[in-house]
Amino acid sequence: MTTKRSVVLFDLGETLFEPLPRAFGERNLLKFARQADVGESDQSVIESFAKAKSEVAQEFSKRMFYEHREFIATAFMRCCESFGNDGDAAADAYAMAQRDDVIEHLSPRADCFLTLEELNRRGYRLGIVSNIDNDWLRPLIDRWQLSERVNAILSSETARSCKPDERIFQLACAQHDCAPSQAIFIGDDERNDVLGANGVGMTSILLTGAEAQPTSTAANFTIQRLSNALSLEILD
Repeated sequence: MTTKRSVVLFDLGETLFEPLPRAFGERNLLKFARQADVGESDQSVIESFAKAKSEVAQEFSKRMFYEHREFIATAFMRCCESFGNDGDAAADAYAMAQRDDVIEHLSPRADCFLTLEELNRRGYRLGIVSNIDNDWLRPLIDRWQLSERVNAILSSETARSCKPDERIFQLACAQHDCAPSQAIFIGDDERNDVLGANGVGMTSILLTGAEAQPTSTAANFTIQRLSNALSLEILD
């Protein structure tokens, strides 16, 4: 077994990596919503999708496992249904377009590699734990040489478990031969990352973003920038 708090695990999207620029998501949403004969204004479609995505995220968080493509397609169909349209025929194409743009345009935060390099220098074992399908994740691993920057990478598809389910966190610990109490988890999502990590006994750090206002959280620590983690006492 490794020593106490010697493993740092990270969420991928919107934690190590920037959010996908809104322009890509909105372009794909509007393109395929129009194919599904949704005629409402662009803003109405965008707002409806945001609401549908939040609802679906809450529903899917109760499942042990789901594929990310199903989550994205379901949110799209729910959005179309809110206007009385059937989005089923366009849903898979929408999910595919989103995957292609993630692969092409998702990029690391400015302080991502610096943070990983410094933690590695301090002797921590590093891992990535992501609710993502392998055909989304593998191209990102290759493009950004992630397997050379961290010790292990675990997708929900490989784990057959999605955060906040306990299994994916337990499998991540097994990859590093550590107990949950020896691991720190850094993520941007309160439900999936913070509550999921807390549920198995990890120390949780919530990345709020520089523009975020202080909010209630169950996280043990909060940071506004990824590199702020380097100043926390538990990571000295």
